[in-house]
Amino acid sequence: MNTGWHNNLSKRWVAVLSLLLAGITTYAQQVNVNNIQQDTALYNVFHSLSAADSNVISILHLGDSHVQAGYFPLATASLLQQQFGYAGRGYVFPYSLAGTNGPEDFRWNSTVRWSSERVVDRNKSDVLGPGAIAITSQNDAPNLSFAGKPDGNMDNNFRKVQLLYDAGNTNNTVVAPDASVTVTPAPFPGSSTLSMATLDFLQTSQSFQVRWEGTGNGPFRFYGAVMQNGRNGVLYHSVGINGAMYQHYNEISNILLAQMAVLKPQLVIISLGTNEAYGRLDPLAFRDEIDKAVTLIREQNPAVNILLTTPPDCMRAVRKGVRKKIGKKKYRMIYHTAYYPNPYISMVTQQIMGYARQHGIACWNFNAVNKAQKDRFAGAWAPDHIHFNVRGYQVQGQLLYEALQQSYSHYLQQTKKNPVTSDDHQR
Repeated sequence: MNTGWHNNLSKRWVAVLSLLLAGITTYAQQVNVNNIQQDTALYNVFHSLSAADSNVISILHLGDSHVQAGYFPLATASLLQQQFGYAGRGYVFPYSLAGTNGPEDFRWNSTVRWSSERVVDRNKSDVLGPGAIAITSQNDAPNLSFAGKPDGNMDNNFRKVQLLYDAGNTNNTVVAPDASVTVTPAPFPGSSTLSMATLDFLQTSQSFQVRWEGTGNGPFRFYGAVMQNGRNGVLYHSVGINGAMYQHYNEISNILLAQMAVLKPQLVIISLGTNEAYGRLDPLAFRDEIDKAVTLIREQNPAVNILLTTPPDCMRAVRKGVRKKIGKKKYRMIYHTAYYPNPYISMVTQQIMGYARQHGIACWNFNAVNKAQKDRFAGAWAPDHIHFNVRGYQVQGQLLYEALQQSYSHYLQQTKKNPVTSDDHQR
């Protein structure tokens, strides 16, 4: 017997098995990393989702440019609504009239000129409504029209539309063809002339027109609309502003107050932190801003569930020049852009996760998912390596849904083993 040969063979098998085990472990880590930490903090909303056929579950997705574009939240929304039912399009805003980008499944038009102000602007009003953005017109008879695109990713059918605005007076009239109109004071604090016009349609529609008469010469402000179809299921609102940070939403606390009062979310998903990582980051100050936002949301809605998410694994760009000889005694500087990891992204991620653990808040560490599944995001980045392209955001939205679905399945297993009443969920 060749003992040396057997020893070598054994060593080779050990090496092969080690590699296989390492591969299995790595694969398992990649698979398992897409989960929600402290997911028991979401059991209240999971309880509502389990009875989605008999109630409306309002979800608010709050964030920055990753959310404003619409692809990320709409991917998550469409999957949730396929599973639990579609209660309507939720919050919508005329981003195109404000001169910025937004979801592409609907369009707004107007015959009057509008200016805009956002929560990230240096000079802005104290009241910006639930969308953290407003458009303003000086016209004494402003008008708007909405149309859902029939080939859009979302079903834009509605039976009720709530318009949020401030006409500067209470003597104006709201005219909307094919709808009955009821005007009430706006349900969030601010000007005494803030109003909400509810349009009720006899038949399901995908478009509407509205005109205000008698608004006077003062500025007319429009804060967006909430659209419902009268059915039960998930009502998914997305609010994102390019360049937004936690501190912006805290500076004008009226935005969070308006969101809690108008949208009445049972779950708030907060996807912020990218912009903080591209400025002067003070980790403790950043953590304090997270706490301010969470505290204010809970003060207005103590029963709300909150899910914090961490930002993508973004890169920093550096423009480098190389001196290249192009002729006799002639040189030219050739510039190219190099990308390297942004170290502040990891700091932001650690602070979000640490705060969530400390306060028992649910947290989806997308930064870890993005790294673990980097092959899935190959070719999914925009040229700036900060944002994703459409496919990248759709993958991100699907991954968030998968993480929520995994936690929801665990919830169902737990409640099957240990049945609880609705009172238990509210304690």
